[in-house]
Amino acid sequence: MSSNANDLNTIWEDILKEAHKFMPTVLFKRVSSSIIPMDIDHNSIHIGVLQSYMKDVIESQPVVSRPLQEAITKATGSPKSIVVIDLSADEEEQSEPANSTDNMPHQEELYTPSYNESVFIDRPQVDPQPMVSDLGILGDEPVRIPDEPMIPPVKQTPSTTHFQSTDTIIDLSASNLNPAFRFDNYIAGNANRVPFGAAQAVAERPGIIYNPLFIYGPSGLGKTHLMHAIGNAISESQPNLKIMSITSENFMNLFVESIKKGQGEMFRNTFRNIDVLMIDDIQFLDNKQGTKTEFFNTFNELFNKGKQIVLTSDTLPNDMDQFEDRIRSRFQAGFVVTMEHPDIETRMAILKALIERENIKGNILNINNDAIHYTALQFDENIRKLQGAFTRLISTASMERRTEPIDLEYAKTTLSPLITTERVTYVDIETIQNYVSNYFNIKKQDLLGKKRKAEFAFPRQVAMYLCRDIMNESYPEIAKAFSRDHTTILHAYDKITKEIEKNPEVKELIRKIKLELSTGN
Repeated sequence: MSSNANDLNTIWEDILKEAHKFMPTVLFKRVSSSIIPMDIDHNSIHIGVLQSYMKDVIESQPVVSRPLQEAITKATGSPKSIVVIDLSADEEEQSEPANSTDNMPHQEELYTPSYNESVFIDRPQVDPQPMVSDLGILGDEPVRIPDEPMIPPVKQTPSTTHFQSTDTIIDLSASNLNPAFRFDNYIAGNANRVPFGAAQAVAERPGIIYNPLFIYGPSGLGKTHLMHAIGNAISESQPNLKIMSITSENFMNLFVESIKKGQGEMFRNTFRNIDVLMIDDIQFLDNKQGTKTEFFNTFNELFNKGKQIVLTSDTLPNDMDQFEDRIRSRFQAGFVVTMEHPDIETRMAILKALIERENIKGNILNINNDAIHYTALQFDENIRKLQGAFTRLISTASMERRTEPIDLEYAKTTLSPLITTERVTYVDIETIQNYVSNYFNIKKQDLLGKKRKAEFAFPRQVAMYLCRDIMNESYPEIAKAFSRDHTTILHAYDKITKEIEKNPEVKELIRKIKLELSTGN
C-alpha cells in the first residue's frame, strides 16, 4: 500500500464529504455504499466496487465520475486518475484508470474544471445537477417483473400515431404502450435500484434529466417493462405529450415501408415531432445502414429540441462495433444504466407478487416459504425463467386438483424437469454460521466474536467465504451479520479463495462443507 489504512480512510472520508456537495443525496448514498478505497499514491487512487455495474457507472457517467474527480482533487490537493477495481471479477478483468483513453470515451467530458458546467453533450445547459426527487427513492418500493405480463392489455394509450395519406395508412399501433407495465407493479431489488430510480426521474421530468436514458441488460430482466412504465407514467401526468414506444425492428420496417410508398417525408415529420421516443432493442439496427442514418438524424432532431429519448439494449454502446462513433457517442451522452440478475431476495419478492396477483384473480394459492425459497434459488438466470417455473408449479397443482399446500418436496418434484444443476437449498447466513460452528466444534459466540486465535479466526473466515460463495450475498450484508466492516469480509473471502487454490486440504474441506449444506446433512 502506498499509504497506511488510517491515512487512506481519513482521505476517503474527506473525499466523500466533498462529493456529497455535488451529487444528489439519494444517488450519493447508493454510490458511496457500493465503493471502498483500496490504495492511493501521488498519481492515482484505486477504488473497489462491490457490484460489477458500479464500475461502468463510475467510468461512464459524468453525473457520478465528475463529482468524484473534483472531490479527489480538492481533498488530496492534486488531480489523480481513478482506477476502478471490480471486486467480483477475476484479476485479469480489473480496470484501467477511469480516464484511460481506451476505456473511457470522451474523457474531456469527465474531467472538466467545474461541475457546474453541463453534463450533457451537444445540448443547452438545463438543470445539470438533478434534485433528490429526480432519482426517485432507491429503496424498497414495489417494482415489477418480466417482459411479458400475466395480465393481457385491456386498453390502448391515447398516443397512437398513424401515417395518413389519400392512398394508404401506415399503422403505428405497434407503438402503443403496454398498460400492464407500470412502476407500481415492478419489483425493486439491489440489481435494478439505479435503473428504476433513473426511470422514475425521467418520467417525472422528461427531456430534462438523463437524456437519453440507455437501459442495458441481458434478455429477461425487465428492460421493456421499465421502458413502458416510463411512458405510462408520462402519459398519465402529462397527457398532452406525444409518446412513441416501438421496437427497433418495427422502426426499421416502418421506415422501409414509408420509402416504398413514397412517404419518407411523412415518416420524418411523424418521428421528429413527438415528445418522447422509446425504442426497444436498439442493437438490432446494427446492420441496417439506411435505418441507422435515419435514426441518427431523428435522434439529433429530438435531442436538440430537448425531447426525451429512452433506449433499451442487451449490448453496451462501447460494444456496438457496427454503429458509427457518432451514434455511440450519442448513446453515452446521457445515462447508461445496467440491469443485473436479481438477487435471491428480489426473486422471492417476485414470486410472492405473482402469488398475490393470482389470489386477487380468485385463484387462491397456498405455497409455503420453503417452496418459494427453493424456486427462487433454482431459477436465477432471468425473470422470465423464474416466471415460467412458477407457472409450471401452479398449473401442475391445478391439473392435479391438489388441495394440500405446495411444499418443498412438491416443488422439487414438479420443477425437476427444468433444473439441470440443483442449487444449494434453503441456506441463509444464520444457517451457515450455525453449521460452521458445529463443524469446527466451537461456540457460535466465538465464531462471531473478536478472538483472533486460529481456532476461531479460520472457521470465521470460512463462514464469511461461504456466505459470499453459496448465497452471493453482498459484502455489506455479510459484514452486518458478523458485526464487522465489509473490508474484513473482502479480506476473508480473498484469503480462503487463495487457500483453496494452493492448499488441497482446504479445497476438500470447503467442498465437503458445501456438499453437506446442500444436502442438509
